[in-house]
Amino acid sequence: MGDKTVLIFSAHADDTEFLAGGTVAKFVSEGFEVIEVIATDNGRGSMELDSETLVIQSRDKEAREAAKILGKKEVIFLGHPDGFLADIPLNVLREKFMRIIRIYRPRIMMTWDPWAPFETHPDHRHVAFAAMEALEFGYMPLFHPEHLKEGLKPHLIAERFYFAKHAERANKIVDITHFIDKKIHALLVQESQMKLTIDSAKLALSTVEADSDIMNFLDRENYELAIQTYVRAFAQKVGLKAGYEYGEEFRYETAADFFTSIQE
Repeated sequence: MGDKTVLIFSAHADDTEFLAGGTVAKFVSEGFEVIEVIATDNGRGSMELDSETLVIQSRDKEAREAAKILGKKEVIFLGHPDGFLADIPLNVLREKFMRIIRIYRPRIMMTWDPWAPFETHPDHRHVAFAAMEALEFGYMPLFHPEHLKEGLKPHLIAERFYFAKHAERANKIVDITHFIDKKIHALLVQESQMKLTIDSAKLALSTVEADSDIMNFLDRENYELAIQTYVRAFAQKVGLKAGYEYGEEFRYETAADFFTSIQE
């Protein structure tokens, strides 16, 4: 715990792998311990499995296997209903996150960007705002003073990496060229989620009468090539902006940004 700790707040089992898997692997290679908090039970991310089967497969099996591949030290499952995270009052989820921040005392936090445009998933938005507010107040002792009685001291997180599906506000690109294979491997072991990705893509493309070759390429029973092709293409597009072969992008800030900006 401390200066070599990264704490991730995500909504679902594959969120981090899709948008920050290479960066996580890079952090691990640099000696960081990575802890991920997954807020939901992942119980609705399928078009074929029932919720009970899906929770066991996607959360307890696939997410742990992906974590092992990337080198995460620990994955914490909060188990809230998938798709209904916003039913939990924001302050309740914020307190849970704040408690975890004070336990692990990370230098770096990663989560969904609360200010990213066009985010349609309520779980992503709710995690983003709860994590940002927990970060904002986590160093102030009068927020949840009961934590102090448990020996959990206030903590200020120095660096913040916010990811998004639509990263128009990104200001930092991380070179993941040496970690793209780990990123892809960590995605491919999440069978239920990759099949859902293929199913969703085919359904969406069917609404615009996509080319039959593309539709045939999206084979849910042999999803590896399609997922790998998509992930590499997306990471190449991001990396190109900074001269890297593969990249991931974030809205990055530090705890000192505001105060250093007014001195300029």
